[in-house]
Amino acid sequence: MAVGTSTRVAYLENGEFAGTKETATQLLSTVDKVEFSHYGSFGDAALAVKKEDVKFAVLPVETSTRGSCYETYDLLLQHSLSVVGESVSPDNSTRFWLVAKTPAEPSLKDSTCKTSLAFAFASGNTHGQLYTALGLFASSGIDLSKIESRPWSSTDPSAGKAEFIFYVDIKAHQNSAKVVEAIASLRTVCSYVRVLGCYAGGDSFVANSEKKDAELYPLNPVFEITTIAKTIAIFGKTKQLEAEGKPVYSLCVGEPDFPPPKSVLEAGVKALQTGQTKYCDMRGMAELRELITKYLHRTKGVSYDPATEIQICSGAQQALYNVILAICRPGDKVILPAPYWGNYEGIITQVKAGLILLHNKLEEDYLINPVELEKTLSANPQTKILILCNPSNPAGTLHSPAHLEKIAAVLRKPQFRHVVVISDEIYEQLVYQDEGVPERTCKNFAMIPGMHERTVLINGFSKAYAMTGLRIGYMAGPKHFIEACQLMQGQTTSCANSVGQIMAIEAMKLELASIERGEVRIAKDLQDLDLKRQYVVKRLRAMPKMRFAYPTSSFYIFMDLALYFEGKKAYPADKSEVLHNVDDFCDYLISTTGVAVGPGSDMGEPLGIRISYAAPMDTMVHAMDGLEYALNSLTFE
Repeated sequence: MAVGTSTRVAYLENGEFAGTKETATQLLSTVDKVEFSHYGSFGDAALAVKKEDVKFAVLPVETSTRGSCYETYDLLLQHSLSVVGESVSPDNSTRFWLVAKTPAEPSLKDSTCKTSLAFAFASGNTHGQLYTALGLFASSGIDLSKIESRPWSSTDPSAGKAEFIFYVDIKAHQNSAKVVEAIASLRTVCSYVRVLGCYAGGDSFVANSEKKDAELYPLNPVFEITTIAKTIAIFGKTKQLEAEGKPVYSLCVGEPDFPPPKSVLEAGVKALQTGQTKYCDMRGMAELRELITKYLHRTKGVSYDPATEIQICSGAQQALYNVILAICRPGDKVILPAPYWGNYEGIITQVKAGLILLHNKLEEDYLINPVELEKTLSANPQTKILILCNPSNPAGTLHSPAHLEKIAAVLRKPQFRHVVVISDEIYEQLVYQDEGVPERTCKNFAMIPGMHERTVLINGFSKAYAMTGLRIGYMAGPKHFIEACQLMQGQTTSCANSVGQIMAIEAMKLELASIERGEVRIAKDLQDLDLKRQYVVKRLRAMPKMRFAYPTSSFYIFMDLALYFEGKKAYPADKSEVLHNVDDFCDYLISTTGVAVGPGSDMGEPLGIRISYAAPMDTMVHAMDGLEYALNSLTFE
């Protein structure tokens, strides 16, 4: 509080509600100067708060003898006051609320916080309506600590013909994502909903002037559920070890180890030297959109209008974010096959969509099982999106054209007609061939009959062209989706990097010229990656209990360590630490050998790890030696 000022608090002390002043003193123990004012009634005390004659009032809400104090509830509704704290009298007979004119919420991280609500139904006492309302909290995993009702005749016009008002206390912060969603849903079934207050439990109240920035200026609740991927944390550790001069063998980041084509780099230099650094068309440069359209038609047999059905983005990740945000409303479901690229989950969470995991099996090369897909869709009729990452990150496997047709056959069924497919094909050029096996190809999902109008293609220049830091990606799809994504991008990043787009134009020209000559532009880089793929497969097959899906595309291998860690803990020879899970093993691996891998817990499979073999061969040799050493150095029991 400001120096020299006092905080005035209204209270009423009588025989029935003893300990009011003492309780208030305890609640406001963090406030420097408190001046108590005795009022003759609770109504007078509440009115004093409304008129700002006092800062707070201490009002009883529940006693051990008379139960709830409905007068307090009525005063909160009548004067639009908020609960900002609670405490129990010294003799434990009365629960008091500290009320104020403006809310003063606790930290989102406070595990003791509560939210009190009042709600009513316009239709009176309709069968099952309370069950429906309470089910909204139960389905979101929100616990209630109190619920009661009483007859009500409201003067609030929004309440309609409500006959009862219901009061609930929930054990969660009103700004947590699940409570925000539950209250929004509650408003759809109730005519009247009022948040009475959000406050810390257990005799707790912090004055606004003494709050930390995070409490005084709370952020969007989405940041409570947004986390840094463990893979990124491990990558950060590799940089720290490198700075300390220690050897590091990083297989945790999906970045090509070959450079962009020389002419692409030269195009970027020329663009900088000639001042081509200005804003450009938010949709992307017209020439680039036209070249992408030609490439997709020439290589995939699918047609798009470059003016309305192609959008250039700041990387494929932005394209994904745009389209998921454009399609999903809060509460809509997204089916995400696992294992998956970890950022999918983060994007789905941020747009407040519901994540539905479809666990793919190692025995089926982590590919989508059409039967299981149909079961998952049937169990989740609110599904709006199916994410299809083909070739797969992190599994490194590929859905064949025949397999894709089976997936499409499920989606063609009338009950699934509304599901949109996001086909992430960023690794589509990185496909390997093996002797004695039919030629592998990456088919565009939109080519399959009936799928073009409901598929949004995601691609970019990071992987096949090694332009990761230049952040040029694109989406292709029906105008209905692309125009919405353009609106989203217009309010975030606007146009993508102009120099990067000029480099992408050169990359597309190179690609199309190679196709005309009947050549594979990336053949040499693919050959180098293939040698490392075969080397890693050979080394992993020699490790006891090591299981993985045979890699046929991208530059990843996803390993299943269930035979090592499922139901077991691991100990080094000196018993100096305990490894409880695969995450612990990833930390142990980098600490003891300098080998960095991606934890499967980031990817929907906590017993797995992902490695990238897009690294120099000597790095792969050291990494495989380190992995083998680390596993052999542990005792599993």
